[in-house]
Parts: sequence; C-alpha cells; structure tokens
Amino acid sequence: MKMWLVAAFAAVVGFGGIVPAQAELIRDENPYILLEKLANETLERIEQDRELIDQDINHIRLVIREEMMPYVDYVYAAKRVLGRNLSETTEEQRQEFYTVFRDYLITTYAGAFTQYDEEKHIIEFGNAERFEKGSRMVVVNTRLVEQGRPPIRLDFKMRFDTNDNVWKAYDLVVEGVSLLNSKQAEISSVIRSSGIDGTIALLREKAQETVQTRDLPEGAE
Repeated sequence: MKMWLVAAFAAVVGFGGIVPAQAELIRDENPYILLEKLANETLERIEQDRELIDQDINHIRLVIREEMMPYVDYVYAAKRVLGRNLSETTEEQRQEFYTVFRDYLITTYAGAFTQYDEEKHIIEFGNAERFEKGSRMVVVNTRLVEQGRPPIRLDFKMRFDTNDNVWKAYDLVVEGVSLLNSKQAEISSVIRSSGIDGTIALLREKAQETVQTRDLPEGAE
C-alpha cells in the first residue's frame, strides 16, 4: 500500500520545525477539524510542489517541516521515547536529543510521502462530533483509501499544547501499531548498547541521509 499520507503528523512524529514567517497556525478547538484542515493544506502543497519533488526527493523534507511540524509535539514524543532513560540524561543531552530526534523523524517519515499519489489516494476523517469539549487528549480516527485496496486505519493521538495554544499530534497508530512505541523499543536498544551520546550521534547521521521511499503495510481485509 502506498503512502500513509499525513503520517507523519505526527507524525510522529517528524516532530517540530521552523514555521514560515507568513504561516498562521490553525487553531480550531476541535482536533478532528484541525487535522482535516491540515491534511488538505499538506496535500495541496505536495501537489503544488510535485515538480520540485520529482527533481529532488529531499524537497519533501521542506514540505513536511513547513506544513506539518508546527502541529507535532516532538518534545513530548521524544520524552516518551526516552522513557526511563530520560532521568539519566543531562539537560544538555536532552535538548540535543530532542533536536536530532526531530530531524531523524522528518527524514524517516518524509519517505512515506514519496509514495503519496494525489490522483489515487483520499483520506476519510472521523466524525468531528465525537470530540468532547474540554478534553485535552484525544485519538482522531482516519482512513487512507485507495480504490481496489483495503483501507488503512490511521489513528492520531493528539494533545492540547497549552504553551502554543494549539492541538498537536504525538503518535500515529497504523493498523493497530504505534509508531511511537516502535521507536521507543528501537532507540532504547541503541541506548543500551551505545549510550545516550552514541544514540544522538547515530540519529544525527541518519537524519542527514537522503530520503528513502517507504511503503505502508496492507490494510486489513
């Protein structure tokens, strides 16, 4: 199955980045509506920049950084990934980890967008009326649909950032598999073998690699 669209919102997940000076954050109080608006803006940008992306695959990094990352809580996600290792790091190590983790995820999830085809894929969003006012953490359900294939379930875990006064995603669950949990297991293993400084160095190296194409697993029948 191709592309997990706004995967990355998260993204997970690709967490953080620089917002263009002219951009204004979407501050809808309903995270379902915010996510739909963000998805539409991101897909329009991909279509608009298609020629640039075809010329240089790494241009997709810029699209993700500018369109999606302001709505991804990369610090919160990074803390979750570090888990119990967080208390064993210095403030300087934590800040450095947050930065390289963000850049690493931008590169990782940029690969998913290389598979997106605006002529084949559509996103179906959950009912916005399911949101209960006053909630500060929610799971927004969406589905990636391609004709002739089973739909893929994409569940975005979101929390309200009181500092920025905006809803942000911190995890993406694809067909029941949490990307945040997957990264936590992966990075915890590296920390055990290489320490936090070795892990930071490895993530920095991977973040600088050329964007690689990645496919999603097939949806459930």
